[in-house]
Amino acid sequence: MANIIIQKPDSFGKTRSEQEKNLRSEGWGHTLTDEQLEKCKFLEKRVREKYGANKNFITAIDIDKVK
Repeated sequence: MANIIIQKPDSFGKTRSEQEKNLRSEGWGHTLTDEQLEKCKFLEKRVREKYGANKNFITAIDIDKVK
């Protein structure tokens, strides 16, 4: 009997900015404006520095609070 190894496919993105980048590159449109995407990257960097979390999903409410 042969052993079959099924590998888990790559995730669509660990963070919201990665998911947005992948959506745009595959032609599915976008969920954030360019300005909101920059704010999202900024927030993700802050969360990574403060808590060390690699996987996070920033909500639109938090993005709109950034000035």
